[in-house]
Amino acid sequence: MSDAIGVILRELQYLLFSSAGIVIGVLAMYYILSREKLANALSKLGDWITKLSGLPGQCSLPFVASLFSPSTGSSMLVTMYSEGKLSRRELYIASLINTFPALLSHLRTLVPVLLSAMGLYGLIYLGLLILMGVTQMAMFAALGRVILKGKTTEIQMQRDAWKVRSTLNLRRVARLLLKMISTMVITTLAFTILDVFGFGELINLNLSKALSFLDPYAIGIVVAYIVSDVAAFAVAGTLLNNGYSGTVILEWLLIGYAMSSLFRGLRHNAPYYLGVYGPKDGLLILLISTSTRTSLALSFLGVLWLVQG
Repeated sequence: MSDAIGVILRELQYLLFSSAGIVIGVLAMYYILSREKLANALSKLGDWITKLSGLPGQCSLPFVASLFSPSTGSSMLVTMYSEGKLSRRELYIASLINTFPALLSHLRTLVPVLLSAMGLYGLIYLGLLILMGVTQMAMFAALGRVILKGKTTEIQMQRDAWKVRSTLNLRRVARLLLKMISTMVITTLAFTILDVFGFGELINLNLSKALSFLDPYAIGIVVAYIVSDVAAFAVAGTLLNNGYSGTVILEWLLIGYAMSSLFRGLRHNAPYYLGVYGPKDGLLILLISTSTRTSLALSFLGVLWLVQG
């Protein structure tokens, strides 16, 4: 009973903070879109990423906002898309690029735990995570530069020059917010019910069986990673203190990161992605981002194996 209450309280906290970020992002973006001079000035904040990827200049603001609140940055992108300032292709590319500042926002809270638990190897692992994030951002920026090149229709030229204005229509804002938050609440409720009935524990049990060919301590790190990052770092730190090879621990952490992306990542991010981007686009963006992140983690793992010989 106490476990169920804990799950419900965590989900309520998640909904509260995510909803607050969405509201701030939508209101801020509508306000900015209605003021051409302000929009042009703010679009220069991260213009390097928009020039690199071929995205419109206004996408730089959600990129910067995602450093502090990923839900705010994503809701800004969706607001621009709903107002005709972004095409669907641009929405996808911008959202996938924004996973990097979102990663930095997440790591900011984990750095003290990571370094205190693992020391030098914690710093190395932090570098690997950041390198994976940079690689993913660069991949989608390059893709954007290719698939968005030459998209110069009249509407797009007007949009890039901010000639199409938006007004802060409270009814339209309310409809957009209601659509986002209601979808997120319904999805969160569905996953919470699964958690309460032990679906997460069932996944961990079957995953442990599937990974039985690994060292038992490796399985411990992987399962801990699916539960939480902090738990995985604590287990890794304990193994380092007991004399285990730091390189081997890094390899196990990368396996845990890949498995966590597939299981905890999908479970944790699905309500947010489906709520902000809508069921169809949200699911596709989530699957692309998750599969890319998992593939990169396994690729880095392969490089470590090759280096280790």
